[in-house]
Amino acid sequence: MNVLITGGAGWLGMALSEVVAQHHVVRAFDPQPFPDIRKDLHVKGIVGSITDRQAVADAVSGQDAVIHAAVADWRAGMHEVGDPHPFDVNVWGTYNILDAARLAGIKRIILIAAAETHVDHSPGTLVDHKTPYRGVPKIYDLTKRLQEEIGSWFAAMYGLDVVAFRLGTIVDLKLGRKRHGGPEGWNKSMRKHSWIDRYDVGRACLRALEENPQGFQVFHLIGAPEAKQVFDVARTEKSLGIQFTTEFDRRPAEERGV
Repeated sequence: MNVLITGGAGWLGMALSEVVAQHHVVRAFDPQPFPDIRKDLHVKGIVGSITDRQAVADAVSGQDAVIHAAVADWRAGMHEVGDPHPFDVNVWGTYNILDAARLAGIKRIILIAAAETHVDHSPGTLVDHKTPYRGVPKIYDLTKRLQEEIGSWFAAMYGLDVVAFRLGTIVDLKLGRKRHGGPEGWNKSMRKHSWIDRYDVGRACLRALEENPQGFQVFHLIGAPEAKQVFDVARTEKSLGIQFTTEFDRRPAEERGV
């Protein structure tokens, strides 16, 4: 299978590319050049932006499925009212990807969608795939919610099969770090039981590609065992036939000497 991964050169995208490329041919689409990884993996990097419709059309050409992981990072002004960048990337970019996929005859789409672990939920309630998501009153949460609406709309209007993954805080369990925040950021994720290993996300994407759930589907990806008390993670594991990594060195990278 030929699989396009948007944001393929990012912190999450590189892990997705590495996992998926062990089984399929990956095209990594990103504004940054794709770094050298294992030579035995079938990954081709293409530089471009999801806000450029022609670049997106070229990127989806010849592909069988799309994993849409590109995002306008909240650290780059995501909470500033009036900044067009998050809407250009997260909203219009998502529309561009799904519309180009539709026109190219691609039906299988995976969205890295909203993140619920930073939102407070009432004690004793289980947040499942049918629970409405609104997030917190920040532009980032709004744009991620709109991504899901776009995915649902394309599934209903054009018969695309769209899987929306709602992730916990993305970490690398082997390295003992997250993308930002240093040791305290890592420790906070461990204390909040909000983490998901980026390679587990890759394995979930791989299973979704192969299982191909029909219509619009929402799954929670949170590795912390405690998360099962709040989110329907058990449904994710059962539906996709995966188990998240739970045994690892919980010290941050600096204490491991990595």
